[in-house]
Amino acid sequence: MTYDQVKKNIAKKTFSPIYYLYGEETYFTDKLIHLIDEHVLSQGERDFNAEIFYGGECSIGQILNACKSFPLMADRRLVIVKEAQSLGKKEWEKMLSYFQKPSKTTVLALGFKGKEGKLDKAAMKAIEANGVSVESKRMYDKDIRNWTTLHIADSGYEAEAGVVDVIVDYLGTNLGFIENELDKIFIVLSAHKQKKITKGLVYEMINIDKEFNVFELRKALSKKDVYQSQMIAYRLAATSKQNPLIVIISTLFRFFDNLLILFSKKAIDVKSIQTEIGANWFEAQDYAEARKRYNIGAVQRNIQYLLEADLTLKGMIPSDMEEDHILKTLVWKIVSG
Repeated sequence: MTYDQVKKNIAKKTFSPIYYLYGEETYFTDKLIHLIDEHVLSQGERDFNAEIFYGGECSIGQILNACKSFPLMADRRLVIVKEAQSLGKKEWEKMLSYFQKPSKTTVLALGFKGKEGKLDKAAMKAIEANGVSVESKRMYDKDIRNWTTLHIADSGYEAEAGVVDVIVDYLGTNLGFIENELDKIFIVLSAHKQKKITKGLVYEMINIDKEFNVFELRKALSKKDVYQSQMIAYRLAATSKQNPLIVIISTLFRFFDNLLILFSKKAIDVKSIQTEIGANWFEAQDYAEARKRYNIGAVQRNIQYLLEADLTLKGMIPSDMEEDHILKTLVWKIVSG
């Protein structure tokens, strides 16, 4: 079953005995767990009929006992297991008989995260016969942009050209983070009785300098403009609180990673670049410029530089460099290679 189908059923209070929610895109798992928690029981029923476990802090025995208990002054019980992957596959094998014959008066919601959250075939078969399973697959750059566009539209707003790209490029691929920032923007628009999200509003709400930001740095790097790249890098380094290095590295990594894809697809002109990676016209121009100035070897080296900078920032590569120096060194390596 899909995320949207399950969401609609929950809203209609049509519940399943088991929800097996898993996959690499944890946003959808968390969302469904929240909706189940919100809709299965009324506030008055929760005290005696809701139990929430965390995989690393409970046993299968505790979960089974909770599932087999009878509801008190309610039609059903709710049992939620968050971070369920922490219990391990061997432990979950002990739940097979329950998956094959779940209690009719219990709603069990299991939230597994990451690649390790896949149950064995017997458990999957039993759950699919008696409950609901939803896999949330990893979302790529184009998927994140599509989701952001739909989320804005579904919330009753519209975005001017380029807004979604600014949001995704600056905030990264964490859907929950993007949703939170958009909610803040929606509040401001609602207060002013407006419906259109402009770049200016996004820059203001997310504290992005209009002249010296990661998008301008990307543009300068695409042209191999040494002076402009260094000038922007120095400005970003001086305002690191407003421009976290982790965000800058993430944005530049996606840029060069997409550039590598364009080499494999032999996409050179703006139109073909737009088709291959779903970039808008302005962003596609940056990729087209970069295609002229970097060969595939340079792109691969730049990706390696970005990975090294990321690991250094996280303390996984020992270094005495301050954050500002890491950024300046990274930019110099990219434009001088």
